[in-house]
Amino acid sequence: MNKMWSPIVDGLSLSGLELWLINKVAFELKYIKELEPVQQWNKNTGYGNLFQSCIEGFIKTKTIGGANKLLENKTNELLTKYSFDSDEIVFYAMLAERQFNIFIELYNKDLKKFNFTDSEKKHEVVITLPSGRDIKLKGYIDGESEDCIMENKTRAEWNTDEIVNEIDLNLQYNYYCLMYYAENNKLPKHVWYQHIRRPGGFGYHGPKQKKLESKEEYLFRLVDHISENREDHFYRFISKPIEQRFVKFLHMCLYPILESFLDWYYYISLKDKETINKYHWLTPYGLYNPYLKGTEEQFRKYALTGSLIGLQKRVKHD
Repeated sequence: MNKMWSPIVDGLSLSGLELWLINKVAFELKYIKELEPVQQWNKNTGYGNLFQSCIEGFIKTKTIGGANKLLENKTNELLTKYSFDSDEIVFYAMLAERQFNIFIELYNKDLKKFNFTDSEKKHEVVITLPSGRDIKLKGYIDGESEDCIMENKTRAEWNTDEIVNEIDLNLQYNYYCLMYYAENNKLPKHVWYQHIRRPGGFGYHGPKQKKLESKEEYLFRLVDHISENREDHFYRFISKPIEQRFVKFLHMCLYPILESFLDWYYYISLKDKETINKYHWLTPYGLYNPYLKGTEEQFRKYALTGSLIGLQKRVKHD
């Protein structure tokens, strides 16, 4: 019988933590019971993997050929796993190759300047929380140099002002800063936080395939649109982490979350669950959570700055 998944032995990834924050039962099914849904290839999530393989190949080899080779390997892997979706996978692989070429035209000089030497390197660090308990965090950083890291997000849309103003509260950003800090006893000098528009998928406002248009014709038209609208398809934010802000995030957000996670894990590990369940629940449908979505919410200014300006004593009604 397999041993139960453990946050100190197996380690907690960023994607795992995000899933736990959204739905604890979903986390239990995936990590504790080791189940996954039977599903087809999803272009809205799969395109990011294709594009990231290009970035990884380029960083490791410093050549377009190296990027294309890793993309080819990733494409073949997906074709083996999702054979019924082969046409769509091939289309998006070709699109990733062409969009990546535009990415390199934009950023090649800066990539040389930052001198990223590794990509998708596995990191595992053990963090001691304020309670004295340990937890292992693990993850793969998209790009690394001696004193800088790169993280990429392939998304349907973003708001540049929100990215800049809310980076201090971004979970992905701080999670990987913590891993870097744990290994080097200092924060990275810079974080290259890259956003890449996912074309053709859900939420995309660019050209759609016409009724009588072939896949090849659509591909060329889509690539031309990306090239002509580069500022809409690529956004890079170079952040300089500040230790005071980083420590504030740890103690106001990440450490309490991880402490709560360990409390939950202790409960879920109990064979006798006669104790009242205060930790484990299914997320109900119909909730709108602007905090997780990074959209407008009522107490945003306080969360970012601690300021009470714009808040007033709540009026109670009979």
